[in-house]
Amino acid sequence: MMAGANPVLRTRKNVSGLGQPGDDLDWYAKAVTELQTRPLADPTSWRYLAAVHGYPGHSNDPLGQPGDVFPASADQNRFWDQCQHQSWFFLPWHRGYLAFFEEIVAAAVVKLGGPAGWALPYWNYSDPNSQNARSLPPAFLSQANPDGTANPLWLPNRMMQSTSDQISAGDVDLGALLHSPFAGAANGGDHGFGGPDTTFNHFGGVNGRLEDKPHNLVHDAVGGLMGDPDTAALDPVFWLHHANIDRLWEVWNERDPSFLNPTTATWLTGTKFELHDSNGAVVRFDASQMQVPATVRHGYQYDDVSDPIPPTPAISATVAGLALMVKSAQNAVLVGASQPAVALAGPSTSVRVTFHQAERKRAVTRLAGARSVRAFLNLENVTGAGQHGSFDVYIDAPPAVSADRQRLPLLAGQLSTFGVHKASQLTSPHGGSGITSVLEITPLIEQLHRERNWDGAHLDVTFVKKDTPRATTGTNLHIGRVSVYYA
Repeated sequence: MMAGANPVLRTRKNVSGLGQPGDDLDWYAKAVTELQTRPLADPTSWRYLAAVHGYPGHSNDPLGQPGDVFPASADQNRFWDQCQHQSWFFLPWHRGYLAFFEEIVAAAVVKLGGPAGWALPYWNYSDPNSQNARSLPPAFLSQANPDGTANPLWLPNRMMQSTSDQISAGDVDLGALLHSPFAGAANGGDHGFGGPDTTFNHFGGVNGRLEDKPHNLVHDAVGGLMGDPDTAALDPVFWLHHANIDRLWEVWNERDPSFLNPTTATWLTGTKFELHDSNGAVVRFDASQMQVPATVRHGYQYDDVSDPIPPTPAISATVAGLALMVKSAQNAVLVGASQPAVALAGPSTSVRVTFHQAERKRAVTRLAGARSVRAFLNLENVTGAGQHGSFDVYIDAPPAVSADRQRLPLLAGQLSTFGVHKASQLTSPHGGSGITSVLEITPLIEQLHRERNWDGAHLDVTFVKKDTPRATTGTNLHIGRVSVYYA
């Protein structure tokens, strides 16, 4: 238990230390089976709880049955398809969602004869001290239990089916924890640790840093039901994944005194959400009630919220520099863009970004002086159908500029396509405009100038499809535009 932990509170534990009879993971499996027996219209049933996050329609429901009895249309409109993404409500909404789920599962555990105070485990796939941290926990990999009964934690259509199927280390990098502020903006610049300032937002727009990585990339890597927000919560590992994302929010809050949640009324109390408790009663909540885990519903804590990025002089300087930039924030300025409608087809796709020289030179002048200018690569309005997995994104100076072509291109980050299908539908709240991902490339731009004689006229951006053990099902994947903003 972490130092200073309250033994009265429920403690969410790392799944890597679980898997014995009678522990929280064992009771989770039993409770999943119990919740799956409940009818769809029951707000405490497995399928209803998943539909709160997203529902694909009965014709596309992987668990749909001809005799399904649905909640009233008014209830579906009120309680289903409510998850917050590409929004500064991403973290507080999911914290509430997890807390009510935990309450419902805990009640099922007691009903089945288990102990009171059950807590939801978390999957720490970024743990550098665990050899198999980036594999699915073993309990999710076996089709049958030791006694021969069906294992409710196993699913047949995941892309990860054995311990040899591992998430790439870069996909679970925790660089987001180094960045402040919490709230970002959808103007091409800093997208924020917790996401851009929005109203209620159910898919579409700009990803926040933590949502982009590792959240979205883990969804892509697991695939199957997890690869689509309309079915993701049907996968039992979804809840352990989100428990870890929730834990990382707590880590962020704890690791630096300047890393603060928003204090504006629009975030704290401006938007209300509704979920059902373990008795099926409707409960309203807002972000102000989701800031401290110990006071969220029944209260909970994590067994480990230690800083996974030990402070070093370089990291301390980075954090201090970012804090200075936040205090003297500048409007983001478009300095370069590609031609529109970039089709991502085949294993690799390259596109050239052409810079607007007047704007770029003004920004470079500032960068060479106070070094307060930051560069952001925007992958705008990504659209497509189905599941596409993820891509590594590289940048480089054009061949005519950089004579040494033996150098490898610079890895800028990853592009996740989680949620792109949903955000591409014309009936979506954003009219099918897709999702935008933002990668900060400030140090890479400096490196291109320093090492590759980059003249700032053009930038080559390459998208490399990540290898997956099983085929994805996506079609017509496009990026509306690749752009670079300085801020």
